[in-house]
Amino acid sequence: MNGNGDSLKEILNAILTKKTWAIFVHERPDGDAIGSGSAFYSWGVALGKRCIWGGTHPVPKAYGYLPFVEEYQVMNFVPDVVREPDTAIIVLDTSNLERTVQGILDLYDSTLIVNIDHHMDNQRFGRLNYIDTSSSATAEIIWDLLNESKLPIPKDARIGIYTGIITDTGHFTYSNTTPKSHLIAQDVLSSGINPEQIFRYIYASRRLEGLKLWGLAFMRAFSTPDGKAVVSWLKKEDFEKLDADPYDSEGIVNQLLYVKGVIISALMTEGEDGEEVRVSFRAVTGVSVRELAQKWDGGGHPQAAACKIYLPMEKALDVVSKSIEEYVKNV
Repeated sequence: MNGNGDSLKEILNAILTKKTWAIFVHERPDGDAIGSGSAFYSWGVALGKRCIWGGTHPVPKAYGYLPFVEEYQVMNFVPDVVREPDTAIIVLDTSNLERTVQGILDLYDSTLIVNIDHHMDNQRFGRLNYIDTSSSATAEIIWDLLNESKLPIPKDARIGIYTGIITDTGHFTYSNTTPKSHLIAQDVLSSGINPEQIFRYIYASRRLEGLKLWGLAFMRAFSTPDGKAVVSWLKKEDFEKLDADPYDSEGIVNQLLYVKGVIISALMTEGEDGEEVRVSFRAVTGVSVRELAQKWDGGGHPQAAACKIYLPMEKALDVVSKSIEEYVKNV
């Protein structure tokens, strides 16, 4: 549902009058964030808009095939161009402003801020908000927006939309997959996009260093006494020793959930300073891990959530594993 009552038509009427579109995505962007951003950027360029886009972390190498990814900028604060008149700030797939570039809220009174997302815990921080929690991915909402405009949808934009949907639905295997997801994919693929090629870009381009990192995480995995949850962890030094990239760990937490009898999985990754640990949770259909993440001011979807814990790894591992153990007793 659309959580704040702003319609796609209202958003279109507002952004189409602006000369510049500044598109921002969340930290450590995934396929939906980058795919949605690429699609929006592609559409803007086709309409003759001056577009910029970026976020606080680089684009994962697996998504290097996406159109206009070379224009993506890593930034911590909004650039000066955003402060110019006639600009729309468009924040995609981001539940709160702490997860993207800083300084957006300072422009609330002077700049159009549009918030488009599908997360249930979105904080509705925009002047215009479209939060559709029934959409499998933010990319689905972008598809609806582009169709609402009645303007041609560039092939480049379709590539981004397809990427966002397949990554957030686990290639149409997760519980959030809907008939609409398949219908959009059908429409997108009819334009000549090669699904095998995109699959290989995303899933068949892993580095050997990343594979070794996965092996290390699997070796360390342990389960709760009842076998309902599996937890593993990676320290900063693990990445350094293996010459692994931070994004090489993507997907490990999903694999941990495939252990027989497991309903919740968690991967804990140490931050750069050794005093911060990022926790990624996954759960099977019917079980929510969003509440677990919210214990440490995190959030996300019922079946996929994350948080940060400001403790050394050993302490964080103890706290999280005990919390999960207690949580699964009641599931």
